[in-house]
Amino acid sequence: MAADYATLDDLRAHWSALPEADVADAEQKLHEASVEVRGNYPDVDGRLMVPVEDGGLDPDIPRLVVCRMVKRALEPKEENSPPTGMESFQFGAGPFTMGGKMANPDGSVYLTAADKRLLAKSRPQRKAWTIHPGG
Repeated sequence: MAADYATLDDLRAHWSALPEADVADAEQKLHEASVEVRGNYPDVDGRLMVPVEDGGLDPDIPRLVVCRMVKRALEPKEENSPPTGMESFQFGAGPFTMGGKMANPDGSVYLTAADKRLLAKSRPQRKAWTIHPGG
């Protein structure tokens, strides 16, 4: 089993408001998030072995992404926020309108578009081909 990209100490440094009641869940979520990153980007471990100056992946990138993923999964809702599992919620009175948008109802870890860009951006840019005029 490969090591996780972030530790509980890394998560606490990233999210100082981590509730003590969520520490056990956080450790499991750190592992799940690392598995998610490794599953979507199987070359991450190899890129971590290459020095950054030679086009390798900075170890801070997967650490940051994993901490963000866990924070999203565990972050408590604010007092006036929509009901649990809802990103937005609408009411109505007239002809009885009700609606809402689901937002991570099961508290799972997931990669956002920004996380994906971070992990992909670190890959060296390769050109299909190069033309050297006159030589």
